[in-house]
Amino acid sequence: MTASFQNLDGCEFDLEDDAELLYRQIPTHNWDPNVRRPLSHAFGPSSADKGKPSYARSSLASPSESRAWHNENANSKSEVVFAVSVAEVKALDTRSVDDSQCREGQSPGHCYVDFRHLEKFDERKLRAKLYNHAIDRWKIPSESD
Repeated sequence: MTASFQNLDGCEFDLEDDAELLYRQIPTHNWDPNVRRPLSHAFGPSSADKGKPSYARSSLASPSESRAWHNENANSKSEVVFAVSVAEVKALDTRSVDDSQCREGQSPGHCYVDFRHLEKFDERKLRAKLYNHAIDRWKIPSESD
């Protein structure tokens, strides 16, 4: 599949460092306490995200900084931090985009995984694959753990 991406805004750019991790906050409503794992849809966009679920770049924020910002500013508290890599995102025929300079008040190192080019069925497949990569890596330690 060759993705047909939307143009980036002037303040956005593609992430290129394959080894960089992208931290994803897992709020209570995306956490299954019975099996102590995130739900697979935690790695994709909510309707409010408009195809751009929020992540944080490991080169610009620690897991603890990212989680603390989320817990101070988001509507729901983060239970735990998981991550996928830039390489894993690229291998799934999408891209990770830094948009940290686009708006004031964003989380440190804000970026997103681009889902905007996908139909709903393909969005679900991408979410599941990102989930699998994150589960393979397991939880990313933060000071709140």
